[in-house]
Amino acid sequence: MQPLLAVRELHKSYHDGEIRAEVLKGISFTVNAGEFVAIQGPSGAGKSTLLNLLGALDKPDSGTIEVDGRTITSAITEQEIDLFRRDKVGFVFQNHYLLQEFTVLENVMLPLRVQGIPKEQAMAAAAEILNRVGLGHRLQHLPSQISGGESQRAAFARAVVKKPALILADEPTGNLDSENRAKFIEVLSALQEQDQLTVIVVTHEQELAQAASRRLHLRDGQLG
Repeated sequence: MQPLLAVRELHKSYHDGEIRAEVLKGISFTVNAGEFVAIQGPSGAGKSTLLNLLGALDKPDSGTIEVDGRTITSAITEQEIDLFRRDKVGFVFQNHYLLQEFTVLENVMLPLRVQGIPKEQAMAAAAEILNRVGLGHRLQHLPSQISGGESQRAAFARAVVKKPALILADEPTGNLDSENRAKFIEVLSALQEQDQLTVIVVTHEQELAQAASRRLHLRDGQLG
């Protein structure tokens, strides 16, 4: 079976004047469809850099990334990268980045509307996923009217509503207290299992990492 994600010999460096810092040193791994993978490691190990490369938010110096049968690291235009991010990837960050002038429902509808999905269809899909993450009573609230934990669950709903091939989450529980962290992990785990979502999460937190089906450890730019 072909993996959903295949990463081969990925290298990434950053330059500050004459100083070169090699962040990723030949990373290779695969992820199958429906897997929930946690990437752990100390600060500065390159976890967020790796996630940015997987989501085509940055480009590697060398190596290849293949997602759902498509190589995204070479011979691909900016327009194709934009369409890849729009259609194939759902992002969840440490900060929820909900648009403050839109309701929770409108925020979650947005990825579908960008894809050209009709308003009524997008509204129904957004309402369904918000119900599943426990926010059915918050549809018409503004982000300023809900808690931080609810905002992060709304951001997760926004990431999965378009049914992307890959969900990438960068420290999604980093700003949550223990109660909201547990609720978010419960929601994430339930949807991942029920819908067979392919999830890669970067985290420092053992509780979230232990919910994953597989854990990878990144240290000094290499997987161990």
